Amino acid sequence: MRNLVKQFLAMVFVGSILTSCLSNVELADEVKAKENQTQILSYFSKLNQTPIAMEDGAYYVLTKSNPSGELALRGDTLMIHYELANLVTGKILDSTNRKTNTPLTYQYGFLNPIFTRLMAHLRDEELAVMALPGTSQSFEGLPAYTPLKVTIKSYAVRSQSDQINAFIAKKGYKVTTSETDGLRYIQLAPGTGDIPATGKVVKLKYTGRFLNGFAFDGNMARTDSFSVTVGGTQTVIGFQKGIEKMRLGEKAIVVFPSTIGYGEKGSGTSIPGFTPLMFEIYIAKIE
Repeated sequence: MRNLVKQFLAMVFVGSILTSCLSNVELADEVKAKENQTQILSYFSKLNQTPIAMEDGAYYVLTKSNPSGELALRGDTLMIHYELANLVTGKILDSTNRKTNTPLTYQYGFLNPIFTRLMAHLRDEELAVMALPGTSQSFEGLPAYTPLKVTIKSYAVRSQSDQINAFIAKKGYKVTTSETDGLRYIQLAPGTGDIPATGKVVKLKYTGRFLNGFAFDGNMARTDSFSVTVGGTQTVIGFQKGIEKMRLGEKAIVVFPSTIGYGEKGSGTSIPGFTPLMFEIYIAKIE
């Protein structure tokens, strides 16, 4: 037993010596990180720019400021035109196509492009140049431990409310009522009689669409109708609230954000999270 204890203590002693020795030796990654920092700061210095430090050795400079612009929140849609280049040689490695106006479009907080950390600092319509330190992995045109330059050439932050407003403006709809929870109600054709009371069953025809026009659900082309109980909870809040504004024979469009729709989780594979929706609805019968 004593021999085992002695061996264990000896291992601890040797380990402590090794640790002490290694602490005085710079690892290769640490050396390269310092070289990268020098290269990055030198790049901005030659342009008479003072970069802002970020985490993990990255730096950025605003080339266009918009203090009143909105910062992206989780679920917002970002549209970005960018250019990636070798910071040292200037060789362009990748970029979006501005001629065809095809930006990178994604929901903030979900997809993580290499420059996603920068988006947390930029406001709508701001532009920037960011330098990222290299890694041990090499890519075509970007050798290992070579800093990457990211140029943001256009940037737009679109909240769900922004998207809904743009959709309505593009379609030329006149909003009949707008609620504080984001629901927009657009009457297309008036109905008759009273608004159905709580407990009444409304039979309706509908088509559910994304704001790009893609239909993900509906029964307009079928002979059946969809039944909803007024005051019930069998549908999402936005859909339910829209129906409860309608009379017999009325046609309307309701548009609402995901907060009163399918939320951040969405619905299966058909409706992604954080997605605003629109429904065309016709009240066929009230029982």
